[in-house]
Amino acid sequence: MLRVSLAVAALLLSFSAAFSAYAAQRTFVSTTGNDANTASNCSTTAPCRGFTAALTVTDSGGEIIVLSSGGYGPVTINKSVSIIAPEGVYAGISVFSGNGITISTAGVDVVLRGLTINRLGGSGDGIKVTAGHSLMVQNCVVTHFNSDSGSGVYVTGATQVRLLDSLLQGNFNGAHFANGPSVLVSNSRFIENAFYGLVAHATGAGATTKVEVSRSEASGNGSVGYWAGSGSSGRVEFSLKDSVTNENYYGVFVDSLTGVALASVTGSLISGNSSTGLAASNSGVKLVASGNTVTRNGVGLSQAFSAVLESAGDNLVRDNTTNSAGTITTISKI
Repeated sequence: MLRVSLAVAALLLSFSAAFSAYAAQRTFVSTTGNDANTASNCSTTAPCRGFTAALTVTDSGGEIIVLSSGGYGPVTINKSVSIIAPEGVYAGISVFSGNGITISTAGVDVVLRGLTINRLGGSGDGIKVTAGHSLMVQNCVVTHFNSDSGSGVYVTGATQVRLLDSLLQGNFNGAHFANGPSVLVSNSRFIENAFYGLVAHATGAGATTKVEVSRSEASGNGSVGYWAGSGSSGRVEFSLKDSVTNENYYGVFVDSLTGVALASVTGSLISGNSSTGLAASNSGVKLVASGNTVTRNGVGLSQAFSAVLESAGDNLVRDNTTNSAGTITTISKI
């Protein structure tokens, strides 16, 4: 009889462990939650209050779901996870010091969807990644990280990044990608940032940054809408298509310091930039422009200091103070 009871107890423990493992694949947070509910795996009926607590009981590859509108606090993510605020639910992260979301663990895959991250004090970045396999940021708003050169999104190292349907506004830099990431940006806006809307940068031997932007906008930024630049021995590959860069100092600026910076701009509107619409500067730079409308800028197209600026001959360059400066090479399409 004792042997049977022990067997039943072992079976119940097994079922309990299996249930806990299953439940931890999806955890929940709410403004009415309590972080002590980690004991119940932050379930729908016993949610946790913040992301940090819920993360401790969420299995790698699992999800943290926001149940109610409110603020949930900064979080450091150290495992593969998705943090999701469904449509109609406001999930805020107010940042009084440091970063809003920090990712510094190698190999992790992170999805951030539907979050609003807002700096209210201190210095840091909205989303900062210094290690990780992949990051997807979708339908997020990141604002006011404008102290001490802060960025709405800052990623350095060989991380795959997808930035989709998001707004980065009022930061020092909207987004800054440096030294190794491979980035796709779509349907996103970089608005009224103090310096750059988007930065693609690489420095040092072996460092290559690749950024592809489509159907996006960089407007009202203090310096450059889209800046692609290589430092010593670095390599940057940047493309912009079907997008807008408007009312910045420079619309698109491609630059190099003894490195390589290759860029293409196609099918885009470059307008109202007070200095230059499309600029290529320094040796190691090649900018190819095709099918763009370049208008109402100080200078439409500008080439300087041994850079190469190639026009496919189908750009509409009109009504700039000066339509072109430097040597613009006209090429034919094949």
